Amino acid sequence: MLNKFVRGTVVASGLAVAVLLGTAATAHAGNVQGACTKDGRSATGWVHYTYESSLAKDKITKFTWDINGQSGSTLNDVILELKRDVNNGSDTVHYAYSTSSADNGNGSHTPSQTTRVSASWNAYGRFNFIFDINNEIDPSCVATTSRF
Repeated sequence: MLNKFVRGTVVASGLAVAVLLGTAATAHAGNVQGACTKDGRSATGWVHYTYESSLAKDKITKFTWDINGQSGSTLNDVILELKRDVNNGSDTVHYAYSTSSADNGNGSHTPSQTTRVSASWNAYGRFNFIFDINNEIDPSCVATTSRF
């Protein structure tokens, strides 16, 4: 009876270790979003990333957004930054991109260089959306994603 109990415990322990090792080495994908509105206009931005466990880093795969400016507009501005939340200091910009010709609706940007940040950082995306309005001052709003 004791022999059967010990054998069962060893097998169960081995399975638990295998499960733990399997999940520790698995990469996972995620995304974080932030949204804002101004003068009846709205926009949302997302940062898409994959966790690379072998490097303990988050690899940024792309940025996407949805902007709803004046009907038919093709000149909305999107200014995005990947930032590190620094306690008791100015947040640092790790990556930046801008376009002044974003159509209404969905848009995206994929970094041309591999962009990685330490998984221990409190990284986040900051999107400054400027809505193109004909013959008026263009309203803007800032969307900040949750930290990852």
